[in-house]
Amino acid sequence: MKLSECLNTADILTLRRIAEGYGFTCSKHSKLALIQEILFSFHNRAFLDEYLPQWRKEREQLMLRLCLDNRTLFSLDDLNAACHAVGSPEGTVDIAVGQGWLYPTTRYAGRLMYCIPDELHQALQETIIQDFSTHLQHSDDGPLTYREEGNALARDLDVFLEYVAHHSVRLTQDGSMYKRNLMQVLELLEIPEEPLRGGWRFGYGRRFHDYPDRLALLYDYAYQQHFVEELPEGVLQIGDSTEQWQGQGMLERQRSLVRFYLSTYRRPIPRLPQIVQLIAKVGREWVHAESMHIALSNLVNEYYYDSAEQVWQVRILKMLVHLGVIRMGTDESAQEWFQITKLGQQLLTPEAIPAVEDDEVERRRVLIVQPNFEIVATADQPLVTAELAVFTELRQSGAIRLYRITEERVQQGLAAGRSVMNWLEFLQNHSQTPIPGNVERTLAEWERQFLSEQPSPVDGPAIG
Repeated sequence: MKLSECLNTADILTLRRIAEGYGFTCSKHSKLALIQEILFSFHNRAFLDEYLPQWRKEREQLMLRLCLDNRTLFSLDDLNAACHAVGSPEGTVDIAVGQGWLYPTTRYAGRLMYCIPDELHQALQETIIQDFSTHLQHSDDGPLTYREEGNALARDLDVFLEYVAHHSVRLTQDGSMYKRNLMQVLELLEIPEEPLRGGWRFGYGRRFHDYPDRLALLYDYAYQQHFVEELPEGVLQIGDSTEQWQGQGMLERQRSLVRFYLSTYRRPIPRLPQIVQLIAKVGREWVHAESMHIALSNLVNEYYYDSAEQVWQVRILKMLVHLGVIRMGTDESAQEWFQITKLGQQLLTPEAIPAVEDDEVERRRVLIVQPNFEIVATADQPLVTAELAVFTELRQSGAIRLYRITEERVQQGLAAGRSVMNWLEFLQNHSQTPIPGNVERTLAEWERQFLSEQPSPVDGPAIG
C-alpha cells in the first residue's frame, strides 16, 4: 500500500497522534488537513533523513527483519513474534504506529493487519542496507584465486538424468542408490564430491543423510520435480516431467534450483531469504566472509549438530557457490572473501527470493523427523502430539518429547482407517525439516504390506 492509501484508511486519532508527535501545525480536527500535512512531510527527503535514525534507534534488528521481508503487511501476531525474537520491548508496535511508519488497517478481508507503506519500506531498506554495509570489510581486488561454478549444477542435473535413463539403478531397502551407482554418478559430475563416511546428518533435505551436500540437493530437486521416481520394487527411473526440464533455458533452470535450495534450507535456517537478499545487495564488491558472519550474528544460528559457523560456511556460502550465486576465494592471509557473480545478480531478483514465512507458520513447526524413525517434539502442542500418536509410540516425555515410528503402531493406525499419505502431509506441515526419504519409503512399504494382507471385499465364508 502507498502511504496515501494508509493515511486514507487510518482513523483521525492515529493521524492526530502522528501530527502531534512531530509538532505539525495543521488543523487537528480535519482529516484531510492531517493527511495532506503528513503526506507532504513524509515525502520530504530532509524529513526522512532526520527521523529515519530515530525510528531505527534501539530496534535495528527488528527493522532489518521487517524491511528485508518482501511482505509489507503483517498481522499483530507476526509483529509481536518478531519483536520477541529480537528482544524489542513491549509497546514497540504502538510506538511505530505513533511514529507513522506502521499503520493498522482492516482493508484486507476485515482482519486487522499492520502495513509499512511502500515508500517508507523502500527508504528504510536502503538506509538499513547502507548502514549494514559499513560493518563489513570490502575489497576492490579480492583474492588472487577464487572458485566459481556458474551453471555447473544445472549441467550436472542433465548428466544425472542421462545416467538414470541409460543405466539400471537399483535402490537399497531404504531407497538410496547402491554404492556402485553412487560412485559412478559422482565420477561423472562436473564438481567432485566424496561419498559420505558416516556421521549424523539430517535437516537439509530428503536424501541429505544418504548423499553429499551438492548431490543431495540435486537429487532432492529431481525427485520433487518428478524428474526421477523411486519405484516400490527398488528401482530408480526417469519420471514423466523431464520434458519440462529439457524445455527450459539455462537461466530458468538455475533460478529454479536456487528457489528449491531456499525453500529446503529455510526450515533449518528460517532467515535464509533475508540473508541471501543481503548478500545480493552488499556483495557487488568482494566481502570478507567472517565480517559478514559477524554482522549476521542475529540471523545465523546453530542447528543441532551444526554450529553457527558451520551453518554460515557450509550450508550458506558453500551452497551459494554450488548454485553459481557467488564466487569465493582465499587471500594470502588465509582469509576468505566472496562476491556475487553476474549470474547471481540475474538469479537473485526480488521475485526469485521467497518471502519470509509468517511467524505463525514457523511456530507450528515443532517436529524434527530423523532418519532413525525418531521424532522430536520441541514444544507441547496438544493437537500435534495427538496426531503423532496415530503412528508412533512415546519414548520420552518432558519438555522435549521423543516419539518413535514403529511398524506395529503404523499397522494399528492403518487398521483404524488412517492413511500414511495424509499423515506424511501432517508431518511435512509441522516439521522443521523435510521428511527423510528412508522414512517416507518405509512407511509406504508398510502400508502396501498391510493392504495386501487385508481380505478382498468380495471374499466371504465358504459355502459347502
